[in-house]
Amino acid sequence: MTRTTAGKRLLPGLAALFLSLALPVMLLMAGARLLLSYEFLRFEYTRPGFPADPYGFSSADRLDYGMLAISWLFSADHIDSLAELRLPAEKCWLLAEGSGDCPLFNTRELQHLADAKRILQWGFAAALFCFVSFALVMLASFKRRALPPGIVGMALRRGAILTLGLILALATAAAAAWDQAFDVFHALFFAAGSWRFPFSDSLIRLYPERLFVDAALALAAFVSLAALLILGLTERYRRLGAPPSDRSL
Repeated sequence: MTRTTAGKRLLPGLAALFLSLALPVMLLMAGARLLLSYEFLRFEYTRPGFPADPYGFSSADRLDYGMLAISWLFSADHIDSLAELRLPAEKCWLLAEGSGDCPLFNTRELQHLADAKRILQWGFAAALFCFVSFALVMLASFKRRALPPGIVGMALRRGAILTLGLILALATAAAAAWDQAFDVFHALFFAAGSWRFPFSDSLIRLYPERLFVDAALALAAFVSLAALLILGLTERYRRLGAPPSDRSL
C-alpha cells in the first residue's frame, strides 16, 4: 500500500470520527445555551411547585437577580461588576449593623461564578471549533467530493447514537444517585469544597437544587430529541435512496 493510498483511506476515517465526536459536543452546548436564558429562568421561577425562597426573594426578585449573574457569564465584564451589586436591607439575610444594604454575592460566590464562566467559555469555544470544523467538512464533502459517498451520513448516524448512549448513561447515573452524580460533576470542574454554600447564600436562593434537576431533565430531553431527529433524517435519507453519487449512504 502506497503512502498516498493510505492517506486517502486514513483522512476520510478521521473526518468521520471527528464528525461523530463533534455532534454530542455541539448538541450539549446548544442545549446549555438555551437553558442559560431568561425564558428558562422565568418558566422555573413561576411554575407551580417550584420551591419558594425561605429567606425572602420573590419570584420577580429571583428573575431579576438571577439574570444578572447569567448575563454576566456571557459578557466581557470583570467580576468586579458583580461584586458591586447590592441587595436592599429587606432582602438581606445577614445584615451588618448600621448597614442599609448587603452584597448580592459574597467572595466565595463570586469566585464560583468566575470559575463557572471560565468553564463555560472553554465549553462554548470547543463547541464553536466543532461547528466551524463540522461545516468545513460538510462543505468539502458536498461541494468538492473530498470524502467518499455516504461517509457524512454514516458519521452523523454514529454521532447521534453516541449522543443517545451518553445521555442514557448520564440519566441512569443521575436517576440512581442524583446527589453523588451532582457531586462528581462539580468535583470534575471545580476545586474541592468551592461549590458548597449555605442555603442563605444568594447562589442557593437563586439557583436551588430543583433548578439543576429540571435543567438536567430539560437538557437530556433537548439533546435526545435532536439526536433522534438527526438519526431519523439520515436513516430516512438512506432508505429513500440518495442521489447517484451518494448511493452508499
